[in-house]
Amino acid sequence: MSALQNNVADLLWKSPGSDITILSMNVNQALSELYTIQVQIKTKDAGLSFQDFLHKDAKIVLKCGDKLSDDRPFSGIVTRFVQSSTYFGDVDTTTASTKYYAYDVEIRPKFWLTTQRYASKVFQKKTAKDIISEVLGGAGVTFKWSIKGTPPEREYCLQYEESEFEFVSRLLEDEGITYFFDHEANQVVFANDPSGHPACKPNAKADYYEGGSAWLYQGEDETVHQFSYEETIGTGKFTSNDYNYTTAQTKIKADDTEGGVPHFPALEIYEHTLNYPDAGAGKKISTLRKEEMITRSKRARGRTSCRSFETGHTFTLGNHFRGAWNRKWILASCSITAEQGLYRCHFTAIPADIPFRPMRVTRRPKVEGVQTATITGPSGSKVYLDDLGRCKIQFHWDREGPMNDRSSMWVRVSNGYAGKDYGIQWIPRVGHEVLVSFINGDPDRPLVSGRVYNDFNSCPLKPANKWQNIIKTIKDNHILFDDEDGKELIHIRAHKDMKTLVVNDEDYDVGRHRTIKIGKNHTEKVGADMTITVGGNLTEKVGKNYSESVQKNYNITVKENMSTTVDKNKQIDVRKNMSQNVRDNYTVDIGKDYKLKVAKKADLNISKTTKLTSGDNLTINGNKKAVINIKNQLTLKCGRASIIMKKNGDIQLKGKVLNFKASGNMKLKGSKIAEN
Repeated sequence: MSALQNNVADLLWKSPGSDITILSMNVNQALSELYTIQVQIKTKDAGLSFQDFLHKDAKIVLKCGDKLSDDRPFSGIVTRFVQSSTYFGDVDTTTASTKYYAYDVEIRPKFWLTTQRYASKVFQKKTAKDIISEVLGGAGVTFKWSIKGTPPEREYCLQYEESEFEFVSRLLEDEGITYFFDHEANQVVFANDPSGHPACKPNAKADYYEGGSAWLYQGEDETVHQFSYEETIGTGKFTSNDYNYTTAQTKIKADDTEGGVPHFPALEIYEHTLNYPDAGAGKKISTLRKEEMITRSKRARGRTSCRSFETGHTFTLGNHFRGAWNRKWILASCSITAEQGLYRCHFTAIPADIPFRPMRVTRRPKVEGVQTATITGPSGSKVYLDDLGRCKIQFHWDREGPMNDRSSMWVRVSNGYAGKDYGIQWIPRVGHEVLVSFINGDPDRPLVSGRVYNDFNSCPLKPANKWQNIIKTIKDNHILFDDEDGKELIHIRAHKDMKTLVVNDEDYDVGRHRTIKIGKNHTEKVGADMTITVGGNLTEKVGKNYSESVQKNYNITVKENMSTTVDKNKQIDVRKNMSQNVRDNYTVDIGKDYKLKVAKKADLNISKTTKLTSGDNLTINGNKKAVINIKNQLTLKCGRASIIMKKNGDIQLKGKVLNFKASGNMKLKGSKIAEN
């Protein structure tokens, strides 16, 4: 057929292999989808090696442009190779040299290999762009970023039990980034704005020619034979909501609306628990959802003989009877069917002034139930936490984690009670195994919800202690509960110090015995009164000294007997007055000497008989006067000698011999003096 006929398609097989002719080609391409190229080839070789084709780079050239002088490449890798039948065509089958063999070849982009790579992996403090670049780079995929702006940094992002393709796809869908393929450079192109979509080459303009057939000659110009445009009713209000525990009192709900037909704000999509940090991020998500809806609700469909049409590229329609459609469009999909000399393409497109947002169709992994992980921290650390009591963890499946403070983001720890500066806080230590739950099943939102023992971190109570329960720290501070019948017990142990603060009252009620054993000092401080009531005996035993200091009064009341035994000395020091009141008898028994020293006066007042007995000498000294005042009679007696003084004035001296001796004069004076 003439090269001037625009509907003629010349197909050339470039690689792999040689001396291969293309019989037919079917191409299915769409934005944010992996393309598939189905090719039927023929060759004289009946034994093409599968090894020479599978996983090998493939390239096909479609002739296009004026006089079919330009090459439009289709590239990828061979993912399926089928030996189908013997192909004779219209030749004489009796001649062996004219015998051909047919093969079916499936070609996909290198990006498709990521559908065969499954993993679970942790990414931290990276944008979606960084993460995708790392994943595709590891898979050997060539790519190009043609986006506006930079996606926000993700503190923590998990690829969890999913293929690399699923992981990358859902990140792109979250960020509103689409992708298409540049076959000339054999690369993936990422775009989030109309400016990221290049024009079709070599022809970016196509006129509308109604009713034509892609299979027939229609002149020298490539044309669009069918073109329709549709709009569908869509949601007009998009609301996003979430909760950020680091700004718990701040509401971060946000929305966006699209009021023009075909969108109606009365129709609302409300999404929550989307894992965004603030209202600004929520607003961006709502806007992306709005643009996604616009992408779905405005769509053109058509059929063309234009061999330049390529998904992700733009073309300008002309000569349409409705002038509004004569504008630039972004090709959203192309379905190409071609044979030698024949070509047609069915396409869909959106207006080029709106960004294409991929639909969120990729399965998002959900973690069912709980997982276990190990608490991590800097090398050599035993406990590692931040101001919110969060910890770092590493999952057992994480084969790339460093098992240190970079193993994860800060992860919240569930506690039995949590209030403002109060509650229960039990800090997991580095090396402990913990249970990890996930908020709403989202692998990006882990939460330490419990702890478990293992063979290395074994439990403190064994089967022999089956009736016991314990709260025990690594230093053996513990509270033990024993519920064995007849041996019920609560045991509290402090490895070193123990402090108890009771702001108001404290009551102890002990049904039987109580024993307190103190290894060293014991100090009690009572701010007001202290009362001790003992129903039976009270015994105090002091190994060394015993001191009591009373700032004011000190009273001791004993209803029966009181005994004080001092093995050595006893000293009583009274700074002021001292009174002793004995209702009955008072006896002082002194084994040796007795000394009584009074700095001033001494008064001894005895209501009845007073007796002073000395087993040896008795001496009474006075530095000045001595007065003995007796109301009735005073008798001084020594053996058979005596002096008797009576209250009537009589004095009687009685003795065997009386001697009066004066160093000076001696006077005797009386009303009468009688001599015997």
